[in-house]
Amino acid sequence: MAPVLLGTVPFGFVAGVAAVAAGMSPAQGIALSVFSFSGIAQLVASQLIAVHSPAIVTVAAAFVVSLRFLMYSAAIAPHLAHLDRRWRALLSFLMTDQSFASAIARFSQPGPGAGRHWHFLGSALTLYVSWQASVVIGVVAGASVPASWSLDFAVVLTFIALLVPAVRTRADLAAAIIAGGISLMAAGLPYRLALVVASIGGIAVGMAIEARRRR
Repeated sequence: MAPVLLGTVPFGFVAGVAAVAAGMSPAQGIALSVFSFSGIAQLVASQLIAVHSPAIVTVAAAFVVSLRFLMYSAAIAPHLAHLDRRWRALLSFLMTDQSFASAIARFSQPGPGAGRHWHFLGSALTLYVSWQASVVIGVVAGASVPASWSLDFAVVLTFIALLVPAVRTRADLAAAIIAGGISLMAAGLPYRLALVVASIGGIAVGMAIEARRRR
């Protein structure tokens, strides 16, 4: 997970700074991170709290940008179906974009699948501990970080690092291109809906190309 942490740690730092800049106390900013553990959702919540949005709007926006986890869950569920409910609840809470990408790559490798959930747990816990530590540092640093540092660009780098190794086929490439294009065109949609719309569009195109290839 070391290469992923190069982008995740600055991302967590930015999330901590954003929480304090939004007017949250250090305890509130850390609690938001500990109990939600979703960088994008934390940033969206911080932005809406900063402009005094109603609580229901803030929660709904965080829910919308987290809908991608439904797709992740559907993809990874067959590999974890043998686990009891407590195991699956733990792994679902700890799942992030990075831990999902690591786990699904591991699960797709040939060989026996028994024990692979320990790999998922190990990678997810590594991210969780590193994330919380970086958020705490960001909360403590607060507004003393100059805006000229542009640390929010670490968010972009993190997702690029996840995307590029996953693009292996024409269907993958088409899905990435279409999703990227739609996200740009739909960037003005409220509550970060562009992310959901782009995801659905990219998946639809990728599935269509894959189905055509199989025929």
